[in-house]
Amino acid sequence: MKKRFYSIGLISALCLASLLCFTGCSESTPYSDYDLSEYVKVGDYKGLEYDKISVSVTDEEIQEEIQSRCEDNATTKTVKKGTVKDGDTINVSFEGRIDGETFEGGSSDSYDITIGTTSMIDGFTEGLIGKKVGSTVTLDLTFPEDYSNEEVAGKDVTFEVNIKSKQVEEVPEYNLDFVKEYSDYDTLEEYEQSVKEDLKAEKTETEESNVKSTLWAKIVENSEVKKYPEEKDELIETTMQSFKDAAADSDIEWEDYLEQIGYTEDELEETVTEYAETKVFQEMIVYYIAEQEGIEVTDDEYEEYMSNMLTESGLDEDTFKSTYNMTIEEYCEQQGLRSIMLLSKVMDKVLEYGKAV
Repeated sequence: MKKRFYSIGLISALCLASLLCFTGCSESTPYSDYDLSEYVKVGDYKGLEYDKISVSVTDEEIQEEIQSRCEDNATTKTVKKGTVKDGDTINVSFEGRIDGETFEGGSSDSYDITIGTTSMIDGFTEGLIGKKVGSTVTLDLTFPEDYSNEEVAGKDVTFEVNIKSKQVEEVPEYNLDFVKEYSDYDTLEEYEQSVKEDLKAEKTETEESNVKSTLWAKIVENSEVKKYPEEKDELIETTMQSFKDAAADSDIEWEDYLEQIGYTEDELEETVTEYAETKVFQEMIVYYIAEQEGIEVTDDEYEEYMSNMLTESGLDEDTFKSTYNMTIEEYCEQQGLRSIMLLSKVMDKVLEYGKAV
């Protein structure tokens, strides 16, 4: 059972047989030195049948999405009224006394507590639930015997707690004011129509992705390897080395590391070999189709994609480098971005050739 668990984990980690499993290697011009027809027989990729994409959006889904957008624009404010509930964030002042005397660390003029999350001694936060903001609560408690402060460990304590305020989340009401503030539309009807179109586009994209996954699986199933290029052995070597590096980085002996993941070295190499064969096989299919169809990812497209990645991450190039210890270019090459983009283009073409039924 243990070995099965780790096998699944490793396969998953290695992206085995994944639609987007093209990661890791330098990819200036992958497989450009090969006549791929000598290495792989690619199954039919033209005229493949697939279920016609048809999506609809209900009024209920539109209202749910609008409510979600309202909640996304919620604000938090501090109030001095209400009742403390589980999950609330409150601000309190408190004073603790043992045998009538205050003690170091037992008092605070201002302390934020999230009920159910903030760690206090047993009974402290629980004793505040149901109490009104602005009230003072007396809590008779006992420090645990193993409390970190040995001077108070195991002793009875009385806390006087003043609940000063609580934070409440205010969700804006859906109305014309909301539409004008948070969108470019002037009427509720226009806004709701835009929400419907957004949901429809999302559903269509999801369905297209599912169709492409199904078509890709068909292509792979109907293709076969004639022989493997040297990339397979290189990938096995680099992947095995990555495991050894992980062990070294964790200061674990290789034999102990193998025992932790539930593998012998031979078993691990067998799993890695399976991964490498699958990855190289699928890459060859993609690059073969791309060559046949004259599909490529241009430098401008690649640069634009990287730029968009930076924009969406909210980082500039210097911040990205300091955060990930590599440039955005190095990161994208490591992740095999160009091959992923090529796969996307190839599957667009496959879908274009396909027959909706």
